[in-house]
Amino acid sequence: MFCTLLQGEFFISGFTNQELRSYFPDKNSGQITRLLARLRVHGVIKKVGKRYKYYLTEFGRQSVAMALKLREMTVIPALNFTPAP
Repeated sequence: MFCTLLQGEFFISGFTNQELRSYFPDKNSGQITRLLARLRVHGVIKKVGKRYKYYLTEFGRQSVAMALKLREMTVIPALNFTPAP
């Protein structure tokens, strides 16, 4: 989800539930709505007034970028670790 939100097209024009469903064919509209609601509560995204469009907040950009960086630099190498016999 975070990789999708950091795409350049969403920085300029924002994103809607329908656009996100095209990136996640296994999720239905209600599941995407719940994800968007959680992100709004935590301040990661904000809703454009009187529209069904969302944008990442500055806090959202920083936290999503940090989460992806942590995953790439810490979590994935730790999963690949094999102890010496």
